[in-house]
Amino acid sequence: MKKTVFIFILSIVSVLYLQAQSSIAVIDFDSGNYCTVQKAAIMTDLFRNELIRSGKADIVDRKNMDKIIAEMKFQMSDWVNPVKVKQIGQMIGADHLITGNFDILGNNIYLVVQMLDIETSKSVYSSKMVMSYWEEYDRKVKSFAEEFIKQFPTKNIFTGTWSTNISHDNIIDTYTITFTDTNRCNIKISSFANNSETNEEGQGTYTYDGNILKITLILRNSKIPHINNIQWASVISIAGGNSSFNMLVKPTSKSTNQVRVTFIKE
Repeated sequence: MKKTVFIFILSIVSVLYLQAQSSIAVIDFDSGNYCTVQKAAIMTDLFRNELIRSGKADIVDRKNMDKIIAEMKFQMSDWVNPVKVKQIGQMIGADHLITGNFDILGNNIYLVVQMLDIETSKSVYSSKMVMSYWEEYDRKVKSFAEEFIKQFPTKNIFTGTWSTNISHDNIIDTYTITFTDTNRCNIKISSFANNSETNEEGQGTYTYDGNILKITLILRNSKIPHINNIQWASVISIAGGNSSFNMLVKPTSKSTNQVRVTFIKE
């Protein structure tokens, strides 16, 4: 079979906003023998509240988290066990865990806090707060929390393969788009009409600014007559725990109207 070579023109963009917020759980700091459990819990809440106020991550609800930890009989010593850390993280729906412990050395009080990646159980970031007396905590907690806020990991919600069908003029077009971690995507198009199927494929680009998703692909000598380019730009609605999204697209390259379709993650 003779092979046809296609030249794909990629649109170039300067700024990408492909990230979604990570889910982070803050575990009550370990009081050790240096303060009461209640005091450590209050200090943890003050720290947690600063993270919530930043709006930079989804902070796991404390009540649900405490309930699951209690049911699993999870102990402070278990935080050094990678298997158990991953297990508890998955149970409470967190991508990362923040833990901390108090210590006293000489005349100084130390709070050492670290953020763990659930998947690897490795520390992503660690820092310490030094106090001369307990009352300093209220004054220092905001700037201390900001250190961790700056380190919050983000993830690309689009990475992976998504598909949708578009019906028009007795034709069914199936789009399968594989998004990479960069701005590039692979687009496969299967068009079924008159009991015949025609396939096309190309490398395109995409951007997302947190509101509008843009997908671009230009094909030279396309085998599908009604599709020689994709120039989609639409506000999207993400649902199903990032497993599907809705957007407006043009059913053909020359269409002036748009139809709403749902992309499902494979």
